[in-house]
Amino acid sequence: MDKFDVIKMLADQTRYNIFRTLLDFDQLCVSEIENLLGTKQANTSKHLRKMKDFGLIDSNRDGNVVYYHVTAEFLKDHETLVRYLFL
Repeated sequence: MDKFDVIKMLADQTRYNIFRTLLDFDQLCVSEIENLLGTKQANTSKHLRKMKDFGLIDSNRDGNVVYYHVTAEFLKDHETLVRYLFL
């Protein structure tokens, strides 16, 4: 994935905030993201799906709860860009 595609993906304020929040926490479920950001479930889920399809984040299920996290591969491949955008 190209750095310009990553920037376009994160240009949306909600996706940027979700990604930033996932960087700050190891992993979060949709309801935790909603509470932290004050977003609606449907909107949060829509953005999480786009980010997951793009390869920024991944998920794992624990019973009925799905937890989302930033992929280690993405962080490794785009470390400089992430540092520039978020630190």
